[in-house]
Amino acid sequence: MAPYDGDLTELFTDAFFAPAHRADGPSPASPYLGLRHLQSRLGDQRPLLADHARLRAVLELSAMTDPRLFFAMFLHHCMAIGAALDFGAPHEDVARLASGQWIGAALMNETGHGNSSSAIRTQAVFDPAAREFVLHTPAPEAAKRPANVGLDGFARLAVVSARLRAGGADRGTALFLVPLRDGNGPCEGVTIESLAPTPLLPMDYAKVRFDRVRMPYRSWLRDGASIAGDGSFHDPLGPDARSRRSVGMSRFACGAVTAGLAAAARASVALALTHARHRRTHDRLAGDIEAIAHLNQQRLLFGAAADALAATAVARRATTRSWHIPPGGGVGTGPSAAEMRTLALNKVTVAVLADSAVTRCRSASGALGFFPEHGLIDYQALTTAFLSAGGDNRLIMLDAAWAMASCPDCVPPDDKTAPGSRPRLFRTRKRLLHTELTSALHTDDQGGTVRFETWNAQTELAQRLAEAHTTRTTAEAAAPAAAGPRAARADQRDLPPPRPHAEALTELLEIPDELLRSEHRCRTRHRPTGMG
Repeated sequence: MAPYDGDLTELFTDAFFAPAHRADGPSPASPYLGLRHLQSRLGDQRPLLADHARLRAVLELSAMTDPRLFFAMFLHHCMAIGAALDFGAPHEDVARLASGQWIGAALMNETGHGNSSSAIRTQAVFDPAAREFVLHTPAPEAAKRPANVGLDGFARLAVVSARLRAGGADRGTALFLVPLRDGNGPCEGVTIESLAPTPLLPMDYAKVRFDRVRMPYRSWLRDGASIAGDGSFHDPLGPDARSRRSVGMSRFACGAVTAGLAAAARASVALALTHARHRRTHDRLAGDIEAIAHLNQQRLLFGAAADALAATAVARRATTRSWHIPPGGGVGTGPSAAEMRTLALNKVTVAVLADSAVTRCRSASGALGFFPEHGLIDYQALTTAFLSAGGDNRLIMLDAAWAMASCPDCVPPDDKTAPGSRPRLFRTRKRLLHTELTSALHTDDQGGTVRFETWNAQTELAQRLAEAHTTRTTAEAAAPAAAGPRAARADQRDLPPPRPHAEALTELLEIPDELLRSEHRCRTRHRPTGMG
C-alpha cells in the first residue's frame, strides 16, 4: 500500500472520528482503535519519526480531534518508537511497533519515587548462563505507575526502565523493550492492576509489577553497551552517565507534548472566537449585540490567541531538537544536560501558555466551556494533566534555576543584543534576578557548596528566575511572528495573530515593579559597610 499523500486533515474528518458522547463516558478502546485506523490510512510502514513535519501535523490534529487519541499517539510514536530507534532496538521490533501490530507504552515512573533515575528500584539482573535478563519488582513501591496499559484486547510493547545488574555490580538505569500483554491478556510474570478511573484525560491507567520475568538479551536497548560471552561488561558511558542517558528519552515527549498542547490551545481559540461571534447578548445599553463586541470578551479571547501564538512559536522550535536521532541509532550520549533543561523548559512554557489559553476560552464561553461535546473541557483536561505529566513544571523550573545559579558559564545574555525593546526588558529582569539568587546562595558558601537550608529558603526566588528565563526565551521565539509575515520564518507564517497592543501593555506594566524590587534588593545586599 502506497503511503498516503493527501491532506492529513481529511484523515481526521472521516466518520471514524465522529464524536460519540456516551452516557457512561468515552470508550476506553477508542484511542487505540484510532491509532490503528490512522496507521492503516497513512499506509507507511516507516516510523513517523522519519518525517518530523508529518509526525508533528499528525500529533497536532490528534490533539485537536481527541486529547486521548493524542495521548496514545505520542506515547506510541515518540516515547516507545523514539526510544527503540535511538537506543538501537532490533529492526523487527521497531517494525511491529511502526505497523501498529504492537502498541507502544513507556514505563518509567514508579509508585514510590516518581521518575528519579537514582531511585529506580525495578531490577534487571543478567543471567550469564542463559544470557537472559530477569526483570523483577522487588517491593510494592517499585511498581510502575501510571501506565495506560490496563485494557484487554491490544498487544502492548513497553519501554521499561530498570536498574541493570551484571557481574554483581550496579550498571545504572537501563532501558528494555518488554511485551506486557498480547490479545489474550498479560504476559507471563506481568501483573497489571487497573487504577480507579479519572474524569480528566480518562485512559486505561494501571500499575504494573514484574515477577522474575525472563527477557532475551535482544530486549536490552543497550545503546553501545554489551556483555561478552565470558560475562565481562562493557559500557562506554558508565553507570551515572547511563542513567542520565536513559532518562533522556523524555526528550521525545518534549517535542510531542509541546506540539499537542499548542494545537489544543489554537483549537480552543478557534472554537471560542467562533462562539463569541455568533453568540448574541442583550446589553442594557447596546441592546442585541454579538458577545465579541464586549471588551471583556476581547481581552479574554485576544489574550488567549496571544498565548496560543507564543505556545506554537516555542513548540515549533522544539520539534527538531527533541526528535533528532543520529544516523544509525543505538550509540551515543544523547543531548547534553543543558539541552535537556532547555527542552524541559520548552515543555513548561507551552504547558503554562496553553493552559492559560484554554482557561481564557472557557471563561469567555459560558456553558460551551463546561460540556464535553464542545471539546473545551477536554482540552483543559489535557493542558492540566501536562502541568505535572512529562516532568513536573515546578521541579523543572527549580532544576533550571539551580543550574543557572550554580554554573559559572550560565551568564545571562547581554541586554544590548536583544531583538527589540520588550526582549531587552525581559533580559534585564532575568539578569537582576540571577544576581540576587546567586548572591543569596553564596552568603554562607562553604568551600563551593550550598547548604540545603539556604537553597530551600530561596526556592521562591529561584522560581521567579526560571519564570523570567522562560518569559525571555518565549518573547524572543515569538518576536519574528509578531513582527509580521515578512519577518516570520516559513514555519511561523500560519501562526495566530499577535497579541493586541493593549494586552501587551498590560503585561509590560506588571514588570517594572518587579524590576524595581529586584534592583532594590540587589543594591541593598551589596551596599558597602557604613553607607546609609
